[in-house]
Amino acid sequence: MIIRGKNFSNSDIKLVQKILSDNPIASRRKLSLLIAEQLDWRQPNGRLKDRAVREVLLRLSRKKIISLPSPLYKLAKQTAGVKQIYFPEPSVEMVGRIDDYSTPVFTIVKNNHDRKLWNYLVEKYHYKGCRIIVGRHLKYFIYLNQRLIGCMALADAVLQLSARDKWIDWDARQRQAGLERVINNVRFLILPWVKIKNLASKLLALSARIVPPDWEVYFGSRPLLMESFVDKERFTGASYKAANWILIGQTRGKGRSGQKYYYHGKIKDIYVYPLLPESSLRLVLKNHGENP
Repeated sequence: MIIRGKNFSNSDIKLVQKILSDNPIASRRKLSLLIAEQLDWRQPNGRLKDRAVREVLLRLSRKKIISLPSPLYKLAKQTAGVKQIYFPEPSVEMVGRIDDYSTPVFTIVKNNHDRKLWNYLVEKYHYKGCRIIVGRHLKYFIYLNQRLIGCMALADAVLQLSARDKWIDWDARQRQAGLERVINNVRFLILPWVKIKNLASKLLALSARIVPPDWEVYFGSRPLLMESFVDKERFTGASYKAANWILIGQTRGKGRSGQKYYYHGKIKDIYVYPLLPESSLRLVLKNHGENP
């Protein structure tokens, strides 16, 4: 049984069942840590994949394979706990061309204060709002001439994506091994008073140079491919094309809520940005995700 890209054998399932039986009053978080440790399921940086284990437990519970203790708390929806904060909007727009300004600066969101500000800005100004990002991710503030102009977030890649998987030409086993080398641009926001020509393409191009080494420092694995989705009803994708991202296909108009997929009808263009020459990239991604 393959869940979250990992093959769970019968002995693995029995181990999970035993840990649940031996720890009847443990919280789901405690159980996920115990199971991740026993299965030695870790991120490339050595950290236990306890969040992934919690998703595995939910799936096994829905299949009636295990019985989980009741959660200690429930979230009404997958929001990021956005709080109203004071953030004065500038009275003067930033205009002109990107060449009129210094090089944009990306800074990683690290502390609670910055996370609250990032969440607030994305919730207020991004059309999709702010939602919990599950799994590995990095959030950034973007500055120009020391002024905050935008936000960006990169996260683990989509587990299954037909157009991408066909473009790479890998099978399920190869995808399972190599998917950790793919990251998804899940949020990209330029604040509405920033109206600088060619800014978006400049930021997308810079992100391809800045994010991969940061990701490697935080998670121990250097990305080889970036992916992103562009809502066709809202955007043309011109900025991605100008930054040399490649249009490889479209989504099927489906979304995911928890473990269930549903049809919403919004077709999105799929763009990728190879961080290696394409021939080398495919070879590495198909060869068990080994380092190039």
